[in-house]
Amino acid sequence: MIGLAARKDYYEVLGVSKDTTQEEIRKAYRQLVRKWHPDRHKGDARKDAENKFKEIQEAYEVLSNPKKKAMYDKFGYVGDQSYQPSGSGRTTGGTGGFFDDVFGDFQDVFDVFFGSQRSRTGAGTRQQSVKGEDVHARIDIELSEVVTGKTTFLEYDRKEQCGACNGTGAENGTSFTTCPRCEGTGVIREQHRSFFGVFTNTRTCETCGGTGRIIDKKCSKCNGTGYVRKKHRVKVNVPPGVENGATLRIPRQGHAGKYGGPSGDLYVQVRVNMPSQYFRRGNDLLVEKKIDYLDASLGAVVTIVLPEGGYENLKIPPGTNPGTTFRLKGYGLPQMSSNRRGDILVTVRVDIPKPSRKEKKLLEEIAKTRKKDK
Repeated sequence: MIGLAARKDYYEVLGVSKDTTQEEIRKAYRQLVRKWHPDRHKGDARKDAENKFKEIQEAYEVLSNPKKKAMYDKFGYVGDQSYQPSGSGRTTGGTGGFFDDVFGDFQDVFDVFFGSQRSRTGAGTRQQSVKGEDVHARIDIELSEVVTGKTTFLEYDRKEQCGACNGTGAENGTSFTTCPRCEGTGVIREQHRSFFGVFTNTRTCETCGGTGRIIDKKCSKCNGTGYVRKKHRVKVNVPPGVENGATLRIPRQGHAGKYGGPSGDLYVQVRVNMPSQYFRRGNDLLVEKKIDYLDASLGAVVTIVLPEGGYENLKIPPGTNPGTTFRLKGYGLPQMSSNRRGDILVTVRVDIPKPSRKEKKLLEEIAKTRKKDK
C-alpha cells in the first residue's frame, strides 16, 4: 500500500506562500538549489546541506505538481516521496494485458498519486530537438500580377541562433552546471508500489527543461534566450493564377529551432487587389457592361478592359436582350497548374433613360409603325 509522508510545511521549506504561482515556486526552488547544493559545502556542513537539499527537492516535487499540490493543500500529505523500490517497471508476472483490462478504469486514481505520464519500462530520454516557430506575413498584389505571376522580396524580423553562445543561452556556450534534480539525465523518474504492482512515472525535468544542464551565467548578448532578432530578407515567388487569400509556404525561413531542431517555416498570405469592375469565379472574370437601349436594339461594339491591361472589342448583335451574357474565351485568369486561361463573361445591362420630348415623339411614331406591321 502507499505510505504517507510525515507532515511537513513545504511552503515554509521553499519560503513561499500558499497562493504563490508556479513560476514563483520554480524561481524560489532554483535559488535554494544553488544555495544548498552539496557541492557548494565542505566538511560537516556538507551533510547538513545534503539533508536540506533533499528536503527542498521533496517540497518542490509536491508543490510543482498541480495534482500533488491540491492533495497536499487538502489533506496535508501525499504519497510517499521517498519510496524508491529497486525494481524497474511493474512486476506483473507476464499479465500486463490482464491488469490493463481489469484495472483500466482506475486510471484517474493513479493519476492523482503518480501523475498522468506513467511508464512501465522506466525508460526516459533527454530533451529532443524542437522545430522553430513559424512566421506569418502578408503581401498585396494587383490583378495584373495574377495573370503574369510575381517575384518579390519580403523583409521581416526573425529569431536566429545567438552566435555568442551557439544557442545555448549560457555565457560563451559553456557556463553550465549539471542539473542537481535529474543529475544530468533530463528526466525525472518516480517509482510507486501499489496493490496493482510497481509503476514508474517518467517526465521531463522541470528544473532544466530536459537539457540536463542549468545555466550558471546567462549569455550577455541574448540574455539567456539563445536567440537574437535579426532582419531577414527572402524571395517570394507568387505563381500565376494565385487565389485571393491563398497562403504560400516557404520552408525553413521561420524562427530558429531549439536543441539543434530545424527552423520553422514562413507562411505568406496573398491578398489580391481586385478592381471594382471584376468579380472572380475560379479562373473566370465576370463583368457587367451597361449599354444604351438603342445599342441593344441596333447593335454595337463595346470595349472590355483586360486584367493584364489593354482592351478587347466585343460585338453586341442587334436585338440583344437585357441580361444576355457574352464570353471572351481565353481572356480570364490562368490556372496555377497550366498555361490555360479562363474566360471573361460579360453580362449586358440595358440602360433605359427617360426620353426627351423629341425622343418621345419619335418613339411614338415607331410604336404606331409596329402596330400597323402586326
